[in-house]
Amino acid sequence: MGVSFKMLNINSRRLGLLLSMLVAGVTWFEVIRIVQNDWRIDPQYSYGLLVPFLVIGLLMKRREDCPASEPLGVRIRLVTGIVLVAASLLLAAIVPEAEANPDWRLLGGVAALAAVAITLCLIIFRGGKVWLTHYAFAVGFFLIAVPWPRNFEQSVMSYLMSWNTATTVEILHWCGYEALRQGNLIVIPSGILGIEEACSGIRSLQSGLMVALFFGEIFRLTIARRLGLLFLAFIAALAGNIMRSSFLAILASRQGLGSVPAWHDPAGFIVLLVSILTVFGIAFLWRSQSRLSELPGGMRRNIHPVSPGNPPAALLAAVLLLLVVPIILTEVWFRMHDLPSGSNWKWSIHQRSQGAGVSEVPLSPATLRMLFYPQGFSEKWIGAGGEMGQVFVLQWPAGRAALQSVQMHSPEVCLASMGMHLEKPLADFEIGSGVGVGVRLHSWLFSQQGHPIYVFHSILEQGGGVGESTATYQSPMERLENPKLGKRNRGQRMIEVAFWNLHDESEARAALVRYLKESLTMTTAPFPNLPKKSHE
Repeated sequence: MGVSFKMLNINSRRLGLLLSMLVAGVTWFEVIRIVQNDWRIDPQYSYGLLVPFLVIGLLMKRREDCPASEPLGVRIRLVTGIVLVAASLLLAAIVPEAEANPDWRLLGGVAALAAVAITLCLIIFRGGKVWLTHYAFAVGFFLIAVPWPRNFEQSVMSYLMSWNTATTVEILHWCGYEALRQGNLIVIPSGILGIEEACSGIRSLQSGLMVALFFGEIFRLTIARRLGLLFLAFIAALAGNIMRSSFLAILASRQGLGSVPAWHDPAGFIVLLVSILTVFGIAFLWRSQSRLSELPGGMRRNIHPVSPGNPPAALLAAVLLLLVVPIILTEVWFRMHDLPSGSNWKWSIHQRSQGAGVSEVPLSPATLRMLFYPQGFSEKWIGAGGEMGQVFVLQWPAGRAALQSVQMHSPEVCLASMGMHLEKPLADFEIGSGVGVGVRLHSWLFSQQGHPIYVFHSILEQGGGVGESTATYQSPMERLENPKLGKRNRGQRMIEVAFWNLHDESEARAALVRYLKESLTMTTAPFPNLPKKSHE
């Protein structure tokens, strides 16, 4: 009888451990699935692909000196169980929302916090509060890979790009080179040099913070020294990007702009390597002193890697169902509403034949790479009234990457980086809304060297009406309604038209209507403002 009870107890522990591993695996699978698009598409978050492996490494490192587990009181077990269920319900609710709104970064952040909470609850059940303290940082380290909210990121990016450009121009002057700042562009005698997002400091800053946190944990530095390491990583990232952009600017001044592409990526790699080695060296230097103060006599703590604690198997099974069922139902629901294969656009904007003041504007390989290789074109023209216009028409195929890709081109960021100043946003401009199908464009007034520039911009979705906006401009409440419509993975189009040499907004809107009459083709219902065309 005693042997049977002992075997039953062992089997119960094994079942609890297996269910805990399944809950943790499903949790992190779904969270990584939500945030990995930004890792893959946005170069600033490409380091995120390494973070899950670094988390595993930190957990294994922590296991080497894991303290003895402690029993849990009834109240702690109850609170931990409630938090576990609540975090699981939150993650389950996020799953369909993230499928319908893959560009909504808030969901990725909330999902990551829920996953951290679920994992820490499992750890508490296994080893008590002492294990929570021991493993909390290693689990929470994953949050460094969560993409920042887009508005906050763009604000920081704009500031760093502006600061980087101004500092680089000043360094060129100190070195005796002629240079003029125009927005985030540097005008030198041989041409115009752009300070791209990759040179702005965002990517190296985030990578530097990740490295500082990682080595601070690996070497078990004190809190004060970890904060100092973060500050040094911040300084190293900014200084490295200034050195990189200054080197490229001097190279362009001496050898021409054609010499920059060959050195752009190698210079970035060298700067990143130097920054990492600097942070590692300082962390290693502080490590020995920290170890001596933390572990007198070089003695290691007692190691108890195995814990007898387990959450109730019924609770784990219920949590596992809470996590798995929404994934299955979400996939079934959206598959029922997916568009059929092939193109489902109800309209097109065609490239006009060259001549009559119209000329093509080639898109550089760097721009296409930054925008994740869309299809499309750009052209400029001089209208009958003397206005100058330029249009960008870009299209991304259906897929989870479509929305993130199209959002990487924002007039407020891209045009500002070209030296244009945003004066004010204008009222949205709609054409054809009277028949339920229309183009809605967001409008801005920019200025460049005192001259007004009117910009019209829209992001449109495949399968919808001509102008059915994507989630890019939706409010949080509108986004929460998207899963009911079953829309996901639909291709996107971006239209951006800019006009120079116009005196007021009404002239700009009239010029836009003239352009659309010449270029836009409907395949279903025509606009009342635009002539019907029979060709595609």
